Amino acid sequence: MISAFKKNNKNKLHRDAIAFMVFGKVTNALFDPTIAIYEKLNYLKQCPDELVDDLYLFRRIDNSCMDNLAEFALGNTDNIQLKGIAPIDREGLKVSLTKYNRLKKWDTFYVFILKITELTYFDKSTNEEKIDKFLKWCFSDFLYSIVTISFVIKLFARGNLPKLMKYKPNMSTANKKDALINMTWDLFLIDKFFEGWANKKPNKESVYASNDKPLKSVLELAISIQTKGSGNHLRSYLTHSIIQELNALEHAMKMTKGRKINDITDIKPYRDKLIIKFEKILLPS
Repeated sequence: MISAFKKNNKNKLHRDAIAFMVFGKVTNALFDPTIAIYEKLNYLKQCPDELVDDLYLFRRIDNSCMDNLAEFALGNTDNIQLKGIAPIDREGLKVSLTKYNRLKKWDTFYVFILKITELTYFDKSTNEEKIDKFLKWCFSDFLYSIVTISFVIKLFARGNLPKLMKYKPNMSTANKKDALINMTWDLFLIDKFFEGWANKKPNKESVYASNDKPLKSVLELAISIQTKGSGNHLRSYLTHSIIQELNALEHAMKMTKGRKINDITDIKPYRDKLIIKFEKILLPS
């Protein structure tokens, strides 16, 4: 939506984004840019002026004339006419955005991504065996996440989507870290939608729009597993043994014997140790 205003050459994606904004106006839907802001901020203690400028611009576009936005979406104009809105307290906003260290569950998904990446490049097993190892690791060493399991299936199963893996061993250490963080945000974002969908209140609806086809595929798989209550419909992706493991997840999550997580009273130190362990492998100094 911001690029639709900033970029000189307008493309279909720009117009689709503004069409989505018009849809929001017609239906009285609210746009929440929070996750996009925090992803760009990436928990830096300083808040760049560019981020504040983008948020202010987003609000100005969102408050623009609907007719003008509709004309832009239809391709009848390349101009978005901005309306003025009340000035923002820039310094106060910066303080608010950097107040907390992490969004809830972000570090948990970071651990998942580290483990998945370690399996991808530092485990010589077959892809089928990697899925099995990941499920067993979730049971013995960490937690279960239907979205993350769907990510692993899409990455390793038949008909896999290699574009989901953004880390490459030949990258610089800084770029490796950026790739791991980027994938973590991918998982976090689709989990937020899935969480809202699975626990949806009767009087509330939400819409998820993405141009990222591999991630949409992960979300669709997670929804299919949730709605069908098993993995029996995944025979074209998975072997019988893996499907049996998926079907046993509900029982496995209730088990306590053999699970380290059940003996932990504070997950943060344990999670931090896992992060250090995997970063030593994936981000060698």
